[in-house]
Amino acid sequence: MPECVKCGQHNPRDIAACARCTWPLVGSAWLSTTFTIRRISLDTGCVNAKGKDQYLNILEQWASSGYLQLQRSDVMLQELTGDARVTKAQSIETHPGLFILDASMLDGPDVLAGPDLRNDLRRILFPTANPLTSNQVNDIEHLRLHVQTGGDAFVTLNINDFITRGRQTALAAIGIWVFTPKEIITLLMNLYNWTCTT
Repeated sequence: MPECVKCGQHNPRDIAACARCTWPLVGSAWLSTTFTIRRISLDTGCVNAKGKDQYLNILEQWASSGYLQLQRSDVMLQELTGDARVTKAQSIETHPGLFILDASMLDGPDVLAGPDLRNDLRRILFPTANPLTSNQVNDIEHLRLHVQTGGDAFVTLNINDFITRGRQTALAAIGIWVFTPKEIITLLMNLYNWTCTT
């Protein structure tokens, strides 16, 4: 039985949401969950340095209005080139740290670690790759850190590695929500009636 990425509950396969915490496992369950999408992890391709992507512009507007938080992993900085892209990436909030006994404070910024799904992510994203390329290793790391730090949605422009050939559906079935910028904007507008000015 798969384990919920949010609360650790073991759930039977083919259910709409976690039986304990209501974390969605299918798209329709977003309408009845107690969760609200607030923490969005950006993939490296979503560094919108020139502001040319209209959907990323909307996400940035909503983040500056306090509706949500845009976050990134440290892996992003390792992948980037170009001063403008690096500067833009550095302005994106990093994932919170993981809670460490005798080092972290209660009610501090650190979060309890979610599951380390490295093997599951490799199986879903790159089932036939052996060995993995450095880009594939980084893709797994982006998504692993997103889950471990409790992110709600992962946004990417890399549809080949994260979305096509059933990957998006397989990830959702274990509670990992991956969207293109357009998909997340559409979902957030439908769920919360948010509007945009672009």
